[in-house]
Amino acid sequence: MSTSQATTITPVSQAGTLRMAVAGAGAIGCTVAAMLAQGGQRVSLLARGATLDAVRKNGLRLHRGKDSSQTIIASVTASDSAADLGIQDAIFICTKAHDLATIAATLQPLIGPETCIIPMVNGVPWWYFQALPGRMAGRQVHSVDPDGRLLQLLPANQVIGAVQFLTAERLAPGVASSTNHMLVILGEIDHTETPRAARLVQALNAAGIESRLNPRIRDPLWTKIIANLSSNPLSVLTGATLDTLYSDPRLLPIVRKIMNECLALAASYGARIDFDPSSFIEQAQGMGPVRTSMLQDALSGHRLELAAIGDAVLELAQLQGMPMPVTSDILAMTHYRDDAGRAPATSA
Repeated sequence: MSTSQATTITPVSQAGTLRMAVAGAGAIGCTVAAMLAQGGQRVSLLARGATLDAVRKNGLRLHRGKDSSQTIIASVTASDSAADLGIQDAIFICTKAHDLATIAATLQPLIGPETCIIPMVNGVPWWYFQALPGRMAGRQVHSVDPDGRLLQLLPANQVIGAVQFLTAERLAPGVASSTNHMLVILGEIDHTETPRAARLVQALNAAGIESRLNPRIRDPLWTKIIANLSSNPLSVLTGATLDTLYSDPRLLPIVRKIMNECLALAASYGARIDFDPSSFIEQAQGMGPVRTSMLQDALSGHRLELAAIGDAVLELAQLQGMPMPVTSDILAMTHYRDDAGRAPATSA
């Protein structure tokens, strides 16, 4: 674009950098990889097909700024083979939740005994009941890990919990746009504080992604779960963008009911949430006409992340004996819409 500023990213120095791989080259993966490369990290991108070809030929392109007037052009090592990339210091998994089991198997050549695994994935994570004591300790979240494969392939002691507040859209293979503020919260899933997590926070901040360390990572996780569940399914049913979902007088009461059901569930799991619904709604309105990731998937005919964003929450609610009637109804309708949208057409 003629109004864009093109910035070619080349690390000034390799001293103190980390070997970081980003698995998944969609909107979030391309955004994270481009920003990390801008911060001087040695970034590898696991990609395939047209995206792999585009990144190898043109680099990663990320449009930033409210009017997308700044373009970051980042040079990364791209491959469709994890074996070619080798063992990494950190792996950011930026896939859809339902693709995790498949990609976890392909990631094994990247994972050494000291590799940090950072899943930047929506919804309730497979590790939710891991690394903490209590009556549900070690339990599977069946909605997202029905056969325990993720628990087997991604060692809990190497997982760093991540809660990401990023909005991005894929414009073309290897090209993404992210115009809003970026925030990533990291924390050990056993609620300890470690140098490895602190170093990752430092690297993200240096890359221009605001990052914070939280020793109770499940607290901000519930904030993200509530944000996802109150917006994503309803956006598919209505086609509404974030500003409309959180302002339209017909939709906002539904959003509030889902929020209240989720807040009660979060409290039952001991989450301490610094969450003021009115302030959150105001912030969401200010995001502008942003399409949720689930709405983007629906419009593209892709499978929706309903298992992690919705079904897993209902699973946790069932474990506590807590009904969530409004949430259940919205999810049921969204499941129907998803199934109907992807079913083959039949002639009368």
